[in-house]
Amino acid sequence: MRNVSFHHIALILVMTNFTLFPVYAEDHKGILSAKGFGTVDIDKTISNFQAKMMAKRAASLDAQRQLAEIVQGVQLSAGTSVEDFEVTKDIIATRVRGLIKGAFILNESVKPEEGTFIAEVTLAICSTNESEICSKRDSIKLISESISEKN
Repeated sequence: MRNVSFHHIALILVMTNFTLFPVYAEDHKGILSAKGFGTVDIDKTISNFQAKMMAKRAASLDAQRQLAEIVQGVQLSAGTSVEDFEVTKDIIATRVRGLIKGAFILNESVKPEEGTFIAEVTLAICSTNESEICSKRDSIKLISESISEKN
């Protein structure tokens, strides 16, 4: 067992990717999905189980951020510095802010790799109720309508 306090544990989010599910159109019509990846510094955890769960949580958060980007959009800020008609600095920053309701795990895995664990989580949201997986879930439209009624 490693002797590490919980407040020194750090998560590192790595690699991002999102898919709008056209690849699985026959099986999953009307689904928006995002695949998140996560890893953890295994030396800063007290057990392999904790490391696996933290990597999975990081992957889930990455997927949630990507779903928010798909559904809510991304605010993009950029600036360019030019001196003597030559670009000297180019800065681009993004920000996403949103509420994700009705998301569910479509697929997840945690694999050991190079002395740590790599987690992959695919989250999905039903945009319609066309597919079997969405037939008993609320779609984005129903969720937005219920939020509007509460406000």
